[in-house]
Amino acid sequence: MKLSSFKKPLSIALSAVLTLSLTSGIINFHPGTAKAESVEKTRFLQLYDQLKDPASGYFSAEGIPYHAVETLLSEAPNYGHMTTSEAYSYWMWLEVLYGHNTGDWSKLESAWDNMEKYIIPINEGDGVQEQPTMSSYNPNSPATYASELPQPDQYPSALNGKYTPGKDPLDAELKSTYGNNQTYLMHWLVDVDNWYGFGNLLNPTHTASYVNTFQRGVQESVWEAVGHPSQDNKTFGKANEGFMSLFTKENSVPSAQWRYTNATDADARAVQAMYWAKDLGYTNMVYLNKAKKMGDFLRYGMYDKYFQKIGSAANGSPQPGTGKDSSQYLLAWYTAWGGGLGTGGDWAWRIGASHAHQGYQNVVAAYALSTAAGGLIPSSATAGTDWGKSLTRQLEFYNWLQSAEGAIAGGATNSYGGSYSAYPAGKSTFYGMAYEEAPVYHDPPSNNWFGMQSWSMERMAELYYILASSGDTSSDNFKMAKRVIENWINWSKDYVFADSRPVSDAAGYYLDQQGNRILGGTNAQVATVPAPGEFWLPGNVEWSGQPNTWSSFSSFNGNSGLKAVTKDPGQDAGVLGSYVKALTFFAAGTKAEHGSYTALGGTASQLAKSLLDTAWGYNDGLGITTLEKRADYFRFFTKEVYFPAGWTGTFGQGNTIPGNATVPSDPAKGGNGVYASYTDVLPDIKNDPKWSYLEDKYNTSYNKTTKTWEGGAPEFTYHRFWSQVDMATAYAEYDRLINNGSGPMPTATPTTTPTATPTATPTTVPTATPTVAPTATPTTVPTATPTVAPTATPTTVPTATPTVAPTSTPTTVPTPTPTVAPTATPAVGNLVVQYRTTDTNATDPQFRPQLRIVNNGTTAVDLSKVKVRYYYTIDGERAQQFNVDYAALGGSNVLGSFVKLEPAVTGADHYVEISFSAGAGSLAPGANTGEIQLRVNKTDWSNYNEADDYSYDATKTSFTDWNRVPLYLNGVLVWGVQPQ
Repeated sequence: MKLSSFKKPLSIALSAVLTLSLTSGIINFHPGTAKAESVEKTRFLQLYDQLKDPASGYFSAEGIPYHAVETLLSEAPNYGHMTTSEAYSYWMWLEVLYGHNTGDWSKLESAWDNMEKYIIPINEGDGVQEQPTMSSYNPNSPATYASELPQPDQYPSALNGKYTPGKDPLDAELKSTYGNNQTYLMHWLVDVDNWYGFGNLLNPTHTASYVNTFQRGVQESVWEAVGHPSQDNKTFGKANEGFMSLFTKENSVPSAQWRYTNATDADARAVQAMYWAKDLGYTNMVYLNKAKKMGDFLRYGMYDKYFQKIGSAANGSPQPGTGKDSSQYLLAWYTAWGGGLGTGGDWAWRIGASHAHQGYQNVVAAYALSTAAGGLIPSSATAGTDWGKSLTRQLEFYNWLQSAEGAIAGGATNSYGGSYSAYPAGKSTFYGMAYEEAPVYHDPPSNNWFGMQSWSMERMAELYYILASSGDTSSDNFKMAKRVIENWINWSKDYVFADSRPVSDAAGYYLDQQGNRILGGTNAQVATVPAPGEFWLPGNVEWSGQPNTWSSFSSFNGNSGLKAVTKDPGQDAGVLGSYVKALTFFAAGTKAEHGSYTALGGTASQLAKSLLDTAWGYNDGLGITTLEKRADYFRFFTKEVYFPAGWTGTFGQGNTIPGNATVPSDPAKGGNGVYASYTDVLPDIKNDPKWSYLEDKYNTSYNKTTKTWEGGAPEFTYHRFWSQVDMATAYAEYDRLINNGSGPMPTATPTTTPTATPTATPTTVPTATPTVAPTATPTTVPTATPTVAPTATPTTVPTATPTVAPTSTPTTVPTPTPTVAPTATPAVGNLVVQYRTTDTNATDPQFRPQLRIVNNGTTAVDLSKVKVRYYYTIDGERAQQFNVDYAALGGSNVLGSFVKLEPAVTGADHYVEISFSAGAGSLAPGANTGEIQLRVNKTDWSNYNEADDYSYDATKTSFTDWNRVPLYLNGVLVWGVQPQ
């Protein structure tokens, strides 16, 4: 029987158990649970039982934790009963704290055994080789270069070997230490119940199979990815090519192959959990040594994708590394490895990743793997030294990325544009790597989601506590950790609420008591209304500016030009758990450093307690969860999955892909093929018990013209495994660090769940923020030679999505007549246009201005009355297309038209006029429109020459006031200067 058929009665039954358990202080789910001594310990053990009870549905028949109990879910995994390396790492954390609270460490060991069996692709003692040709790897020629491309439609990417790879400096050391070089890391994504239908080729006794999704660049979202087997013998996919030809273009037929991708944050979290196990009394060296080994191989996640020297590509000419000069000493987005299958398959390859995201760093794992006190220094000769450098480098990284407010910006790359392009003039750098606001994926931007903040800063709070507890309060490492976490806590606490609800407007901006938007700055004073039993957290952060180029911590004076605007209050239970742990470790750290809580530490402790108390009211018997509006779920039905012209094959669910219901692809995105939908590729989703609800909601509520849910977005309740573990461990850590293992006995538990949706109040607040999957850098797959490059792994982290999806559909454009005469005097009014571009190639077939309009006035402005002009030379008269790749206020609300200037003026013979539909609404005083990403091309894809264009400036890679993009209000020039 499926869980959904008895879920409601189960919830009622568990609610009764909750009441009994918390009244008596005894957990009754199984006889092995001890008496709880505090509210928080009781609740940790209760949540533990809910997660481990087979009736709850968190684990598969093979004992694997699902990403979520529910199946109709698409974010990083595009199906709820996938699992991720992230889920496994959280499982370790759960069992560590269970072992600490009960003395039973056997469950931790069983969890590690399961991880080793099903998601670390090694021979775990069953004789099955899941990395069968790794011994053929040549560290002097790790892989063949293929460029990462800006749109999925531009794939496959040619394996052209344009840049010679550097040398892999770790392989010989690891072989010497362990007797082989089979990578002891998790592959990031597993199809737990073989829902895709590919099966486990190399270990058919397992139902769970290794699969992958994201492979095609920064714009590939979960809605645009093609799931495929990680062990590809060409049984599925295109005849004689498998799935490889979707991603890389080769001169010959691609070979059968295996390939795995590791998400570095997950393995680092597993090591982090084992550090705490050791610190809390766990002594079994068999499993502690496994954690050390994982950390040893995790060093591959520090290396540039093709082992190029760090910083060498600033001028567009990367240099191959000869040793550890290709190590960032940061945790990059992934590392990947693979090799051949069958006859002639005696080859293998390995790559790192060039992009480092703040949300993936783990200072606790680095501490554990580099210090005697950490206790997990790996066996390889240079591992401890490498991790020691990484610890300091990560701490510097966070200081470099901390905004003036305290929020942490995105990260850095060693391969600008994914192709080692030259850095734009003025680009901020960190050890030679270029600043990236949104590293790795852009749909939606990768560092907007507040969860990325709380995940990484929880680890920073842990390190602060560890160092303060050890008496280390004078080292630079301690000073860097303290500076970052103090500033971050001081910023974030102003936007987090228990038992009250923040006041925000329809666009998600927090408001002050006067009703003004809070647009950054310190010590925010958010207006609130009473809301007993509710908790609220930020959902997103918007960015402007860039950090100062890093030189050293001793000379660092902060980042006055890097700004963060906090937005979108919501009720994400998983983020709440990690945030509470950040507060808890920080508070405990202040006490360890000073002997008693500081004022900020006391505030953090009290806020953590209040949040935990309100969160318990959201326990529905399966876990702590809130109702989510999923505005992004219209994408189940839209045609977005790109297939090149002529590509057809078979999918594991028995269907032909892309199928017969496709539409032509958008030529403006650079491809020649068709688009299919999620359901064309994965038709079995229509058998999901929630599908009829979603389909009916789409047919009756979604307006395909305005791209809005006129009857309300679909609503779902999800029990994500990682989210529940974050909440469970938040209770356990509060008990351990604040209660010191004891506290007041609980008296009762709520038996009803407060709604996550605001009732009638004088505020507009979104419910739990919709989440969509991040995308990742492209893969490059091997030929039959031992040189290849593949996969980028996505984060397994949900991120917030715009309520209206970006569109790149070409706009039909009328030709208006200019109404305002040119002037050489800049108009300076209350409306300002800010400009930047990430397209620094002045001679390609498209130009990509990114704009933002700021209202510096005191009254709201109707955007339908606003027009903006971007001036350029067409360089060969052709028909043109206007595309909106992304707009924070909704792509369908941004319109474009082309105007030919007669006569031409200096720097321009055309302009594109950008206007806004009524759906864009008004622009409030002090607010901005958010970024508007535009793209213009000629229909024959001939080149522009932007070098002499009036409005173009390749040096402006961060939003800057730009008077060469004039703005008109009601036909009157109010900002900027027209060319003459």
